[in-house]
Amino acid sequence: MRKNRYENKILFELLAIIEREESTTTTIIRRANIPYSKFKEIEESLLKRELIVKETNGDRTFYKITDKGRELLRGWRRFKELMEMYGFEP
Repeated sequence: MRKNRYENKILFELLAIIEREESTTTTIIRRANIPYSKFKEIEESLLKRELIVKETNGDRTFYKITDKGRELLRGWRRFKELMEMYGFEP
């Protein structure tokens, strides 16, 4: 049985995907392997906290990570590294 991911883990995964490159909704959903409804839920939270920005170029919408988003992602990676160092799963 597949273990469900915690919402925070998905949130950080989305930030990491967007950090790698400007991403469309479809790209993010496919890479994160989440349903559209879950993406919209988390997208709203990320936009509200100014961790990502949504930009439109013609008829396409892209997401970019903000400096605040990068800072949070760096902190998460440090936390994850420490947890793994002591044998815990973050």
